[in-house]
Amino acid sequence: MKVKSILLGTLFLASSVAFAQTSNLRKAKASYDKFNEVKSVGNATLGVSDLNTAKEALEKAIEHEKTMNLAETWTYYALVNADLALLDSTETSEQYVQKAVEAREKAISLDTEKENEQNLNILGSILAQYELNKGAKLWDSQDFLGAYNAFDKGLTYLPGDTTLLYYSGMAAVNAQDYDKALAKYVELVPIDSFSNNRQIILDVSRLYLMKGDTTNAIKYAEIGTQKYPEDGELATQHIELNLMAGNDEKTINAINDQVAKDPDNKNLHYYLGIAYSETGDTEKAEASYKKALEIDPNYLDANINLGGLILNKGIDHFNKTNNANLQQAEYDAEIKKAYDIFDTALPYLEKAVEIDGKSQVALTNLKRYYEIKEDQAKIDELQARLDALQ
Repeated sequence: MKVKSILLGTLFLASSVAFAQTSNLRKAKASYDKFNEVKSVGNATLGVSDLNTAKEALEKAIEHEKTMNLAETWTYYALVNADLALLDSTETSEQYVQKAVEAREKAISLDTEKENEQNLNILGSILAQYELNKGAKLWDSQDFLGAYNAFDKGLTYLPGDTTLLYYSGMAAVNAQDYDKALAKYVELVPIDSFSNNRQIILDVSRLYLMKGDTTNAIKYAEIGTQKYPEDGELATQHIELNLMAGNDEKTINAINDQVAKDPDNKNLHYYLGIAYSETGDTEKAEASYKKALEIDPNYLDANINLGGLILNKGIDHFNKTNNANLQQAEYDAEIKKAYDIFDTALPYLEKAVEIDGKSQVALTNLKRYYEIKEDQAKIDELQARLDALQ
């Protein structure tokens, strides 16, 4: 994982001059300023000696009665230890971080007038950067839960940071902790400036679906289509979820809107066929499936659905005729219509089997046709193929 720095520009360290400082605190600040001059041009390691000088002076300052209860003393002590942690690649870095965190808490408690707020914000960025670096290493070693914990800890120092939210969400997904992933990703949904905002919304919808929460899955898919009306992937997600939920009328309108924008999208016509079929409008469903097949004659699912739809239409006509009190001549004519309907299904039923000879649905539908036609040889052949799939 390439780690994005969350430190913005050269650190400006505000100084409080409300009262005179002892020599150790002044020395520490001067040394830390020198370190930051080097750090600002990308050579922080060259300033380690100044950083250590500052640390030694501050350790004396926190023991001196004139400076031990100053928020500024503890703020600088925290800053120095945080920077030492960033530069240390050994286990000692954790000791520096612990000192920085403890000093930060002390500084915050003492800084009642918020005189050190700017420096404490900078400290938060440094500590967050440390956790970001730590998380990246854990990610690279495939320790996704450890990476999540590091990224999440970084957010305690830099709340709402989009990089940490995104990385912690990704780590949680890889650790298969979808609740934690959703908690982070949902925070990113309203942030339009986040570069991966569109993908995040799609992922949130999919994560809710994985958890079996169709309501929220639809909710976020709809948010996505509203924010990105030209995005086909979000539109498809929205359509598929509404079909699953049985929101067919609403789905038909949504699909037709997308068809107007992308008339050559075979999937949209296929989805429209499903939606019309669910509402009982078989004529429009048939027309939609046929449109999908005009675009791609080898579209397996469209062939299966269209063949099955026509087959069922023939069966309905046959049953209706069989149950009606008709004169023989009229009865014979209507039964012939049913068989004519069956025959119009055959090309699609055969095409589906041709495309995928191991599709149980395709083989079963074709077998049904030959059962209606009472062709025992074909029935036996197709049953043998179905048996072979078991």
